[in-house]
Amino acid sequence: MAEPFLIAVPDDRLATIRAKVAAFDWAMVPDAGDWRSGVGLADLKRLVDHWLTRYDWRAQERRLNALPQFTAEVQGQRLHFIHARGDGSRPPLLLLHGWPGSILEFEALIAPLVADGHDVVVPSLPGYAFSGRPLSPIGPKKTAALMHALMVDLFGQRRYLVQGGDWGAAIGGWMAHDHPEAIAGLHLNMVILQAEDAVPKKPDELAWAARRAKLAKEETGYSQEQGSRPQTLGIAMSDSPVGVAAWILEKFGAWADVPRDGHGRPDLWTAFDADTLITNIMLYLVEGSFVTSTWIYRGRVLEGSGTFPAGTRITVPTAVAAFPDPVFPPPPRSHAQKTYDIVQWTEMPAGGHFAALEQPEFLLADMRRFFASRIVSDQGAKRSTARRTLSILAATLAAAAVYTRATTRAIERDVPPDGGFIDVAGARIHYVDRGAGPAIVLMHGLGAQLRNFSYGVADALANTHRIILIDRPGSGYSQPSAEQPGILAQSAIIAALIDRLALDRPLLVGHSLAGAVALGVATHHPGSVGGLALLAPMTQPPGSIPAPVAGAIRDGITARTMFAHIFGTPISRAAYRLRWGKIFAPDPVPTDFAIRGGGALGDRPVSVNAAMVELASADADLAEIAARYQALTIPVALLYGRDDEVIDPMVDGKAAVAAIPGATLAMTDGGHMLPVAHPQATAAFIRTCAKRM
Repeated sequence: MAEPFLIAVPDDRLATIRAKVAAFDWAMVPDAGDWRSGVGLADLKRLVDHWLTRYDWRAQERRLNALPQFTAEVQGQRLHFIHARGDGSRPPLLLLHGWPGSILEFEALIAPLVADGHDVVVPSLPGYAFSGRPLSPIGPKKTAALMHALMVDLFGQRRYLVQGGDWGAAIGGWMAHDHPEAIAGLHLNMVILQAEDAVPKKPDELAWAARRAKLAKEETGYSQEQGSRPQTLGIAMSDSPVGVAAWILEKFGAWADVPRDGHGRPDLWTAFDADTLITNIMLYLVEGSFVTSTWIYRGRVLEGSGTFPAGTRITVPTAVAAFPDPVFPPPPRSHAQKTYDIVQWTEMPAGGHFAALEQPEFLLADMRRFFASRIVSDQGAKRSTARRTLSILAATLAAAAVYTRATTRAIERDVPPDGGFIDVAGARIHYVDRGAGPAIVLMHGLGAQLRNFSYGVADALANTHRIILIDRPGSGYSQPSAEQPGILAQSAIIAALIDRLALDRPLLVGHSLAGAVALGVATHHPGSVGGLALLAPMTQPPGSIPAPVAGAIRDGITARTMFAHIFGTPISRAAYRLRWGKIFAPDPVPTDFAIRGGGALGDRPVSVNAAMVELASADADLAEIAARYQALTIPVALLYGRDDEVIDPMVDGKAAVAAIPGATLAMTDGGHMLPVAHPQATAAFIRTCAKRM
């Protein structure tokens, strides 16, 4: 079973690494003058200077911990992996790194692919980073078996997609060889394996083979060492972080598609930033995994997995993104086709061995084109009738889906996450924790996000209190559990979050629908909170929801997900001004609300789906919550705008005050969006509530 995982390198380990970096004796290293004899000393010194003077591992640790990480025991091997959940509309996707790379390579690709609907899984290979050390060297074939077992553990018998370069390409190739029935498509940015009897014959194939042989003499000495004596090399490297940095940096310089001067010196800094290079190196240092990262080279020799058996034909549909790798140039398509069923081949204009870091947009676009074709192909194989009707429908759906993906990417670029992430009760919660003093937890309303409190409420309260702003599950950047939770299920998650953060009965603030969530925490988890400050809260079962939403929800998860993923964003965007205009009325919608207030995030499919589930759960969940109002013993206060057009304070407000012992009702100028339109009055109300606790 997968267990949530957060990177937390001990301070003493970081201090040891830093001390060794600082103590490196540069005077003992002669300078060969350029990169033709190995790593350039000037570039290595530049990297180490950044390491010692500007690099912050803890900041990079937070960067990595923003990705949902897990560990699991798979066939006796501990595996560390990222698992970012999509909405399930696309097949799961396995992204495989190589050496000397890491999970960091795929950082920029994960969010867009999740937005497309994929569950994205990015493992650290066995013996790398936070995956456990194998008992002995294993090669790509055994690693392929572990990766397939991981995907089966996560997704059962559902078919999945694989992408890889370097060792990832070899592992993906063996997965396609050994488990073709499980893999819907194989995407490679390096053709590393061929059938044993795939011999170059055509002139361009022979020219490629000659070039590869020449490059191999100059550039693959590292592979011979790692494939024959990895233990000896590992011992030499184990006590020298600068040595590990030099060994790895030399490969980034030699293998990247970057400008070079007349002496062969690569301009590394045009393709990679120093923080990324050092963080990748640190992933080989913090767990001492450099030595075991090289075992895969020895394992390939021991298991004889450097080529496929003669006569092999990989039947899994395959795409190749042929990047101009300066050391491992791609073969001609005609040669690759002797082994693979190549259905897509793209000659890339730029990008080298580390394609996901060097040219992520090129790689992402190629992956998306291929994955879309595999989905269409799979659907076509399952249907033999009504093809013209389906093609028209597919075109319509595709247009909506393309719009949704493009819009989602733009939204997430303009409104990035603001805080950190924490795994709680199966959900991954995005939150901001700032200030000091008695704790106040603030929750946004339906289809909104924690930035709703950025118009002055958060700043005012953080002067005197510790404030925790959260994106509710499914909203903003918080990921729900396996299924989007309704109001009561969210209440349980919020109670677990309060416990996880070790908050001592904080004041819980809920706006709009989050008022119902806050009431659910108080009624069903009474020991979690010390008081409620409810802003324009929904306190009573609404009685009805819009007919289209009701229909989609009634038809089940699949229909709801399809509606949200395909139509939710176009409809939501088209109605943006009308929707928010009504919600804010009579107050104007701030011109910067989409970005500063996070309003644009509500147009993404995951947010549309969350809003539908929350509305659908409101009647039953609020009826159960309201039945316990009389048992509440904590201070509860409600604040409404006199002109609220969304929730009637004379209905929800008065009913709650009549049922909850000691509850108070206050009115202020304005409409429904009090935290945004009237932040001073809102902050003053919350402060007053905090004083009553």
